[in-house]
Amino acid sequence: MFSARLKSRIKAVLPAQVLTGVRAVRHWVQPLHQRLRPVMQSPVTKVRCQSMQGVRVNIGCGNHPTPGWINLDKVSRHPEVLYWDCTNRLPFTDGTVVAIYSEHFFEHLDYETEAKPFLRECLRCLQPQGILRLVVPDAGAYLKLYANGQWDAMAARRPLTKEGSKYRDYWLGHTYRTQMEFINAVFRQYGEHKYAYDAETLVFLLLEVGFARACETTFDVSSDPNMAPDTPERQSESLYVEATK
Repeated sequence: MFSARLKSRIKAVLPAQVLTGVRAVRHWVQPLHQRLRPVMQSPVTKVRCQSMQGVRVNIGCGNHPTPGWINLDKVSRHPEVLYWDCTNRLPFTDGTVVAIYSEHFFEHLDYETEAKPFLRECLRCLQPQGILRLVVPDAGAYLKLYANGQWDAMAARRPLTKEGSKYRDYWLGHTYRTQMEFINAVFRQYGEHKYAYDAETLVFLLLEVGFARACETTFDVSSDPNMAPDTPERQSESLYVEATK
């Protein structure tokens, strides 16, 4: 917010005790704001979404909202993204959503306590014949490459950059010395990923919760001509599955 020159002048004028106090207040206020954000913004999002009809929804979009869609996320600061914790009940009335898109969010949900309830919520909100498109890391593809000892092929799928005998991760910035180190990063992402999917498992889960049809598809290929676009940088490592209510 301030230039380096202005900061140096402030330090010269204000006593060290005052500056320390300012830092302490800022350290206290910032987490307080984070705690109050759900209380302040969730009711606003709920009121707005409950009255919507025939909308398209991007769930867990981060700072990359889809233009013309309702974009939901609980960590994004983008002005076009509505605050909502999508592990809770979705803020839409039954049968009011045309399509739901979610890219590299679903793997962050616990399989039993969050993933299944989330899919049931999507099913509830969708109109008859509504489409849910899920994009997740393709764990099955990674396992096949690992089983065949194909380090270079796994690196290309992520992608990873070779640095001597090691590989650096394009997405996380970490360096891996062995294939299993990399597999753990993909499947667990240091505790952020809760479940790994292949096409068979994800299709089975969608049918189990009540979707009429589910199938694997490919990058930017959808049964809905107005589906949100997939991220090109994610294409090489992603699994694409669609389900119809």
